[in-house]
Amino acid sequence: MNEKFFDLKKEKQDRMINGAMKVFALNGYRRASTDEMVKEAGISKGLWFHYFDSKLGLYSFITEYAIRYMNMELQAMTNREPQDYFATRLQVEKTKLMVRKSYPYIPLFLASLEKERDEDALLAVMDAVENYRNVMKKIYGAVDESKFRASVKRTQLDMTVGYTLDGLLFEAYEEPVFDEEGYRKVITEYLAMMKDCFEKESEE
Repeated sequence: MNEKFFDLKKEKQDRMINGAMKVFALNGYRRASTDEMVKEAGISKGLWFHYFDSKLGLYSFITEYAIRYMNMELQAMTNREPQDYFATRLQVEKTKLMVRKSYPYIPLFLASLEKERDEDALLAVMDAVENYRNVMKKIYGAVDESKFRASVKRTQLDMTVGYTLDGLLFEAYEEPVFDEEGYRKVITEYLAMMKDCFEKESEE
């Protein structure tokens, strides 16, 4: 991590982090403009490059920061007894919404990492992304699969749910203002519907 950056006041740190995270999340690494990040953060370009001498170094820093912050918030979910799959999915999404209060673009940025195709960017953040994936695997690996219908294949289920949630997330960020309550309501409804589709009928 960039130690000298943390000598800045927390308010300025967060403005710079949020500005970079927003631009990377919306544009991907290659199309992200540092000029736009400077504008979002409300600082001078000279100050920006005093702390980050390259876009790749900045991307690596932002990725490591976002994943470290998110993993810390998810930590309480990694040591639990087996839980309902869809309830666990919903809790992860609610945790992302909670993190939005400090870093509004963390959910979109983390989702964008899986869509990134720039080879230099992927190589720079490979270890951090693998760390995040491992935390998610631990969370979702500790779910109760006994409720699933016999025809359900876990890999396909994960992909189906993952694509659905990512799609809803990207749609929510395309709106002029992110409607947090509306987003929470729609993901809750979708997960409830998929639960009915993929789990056995409860015995009365």
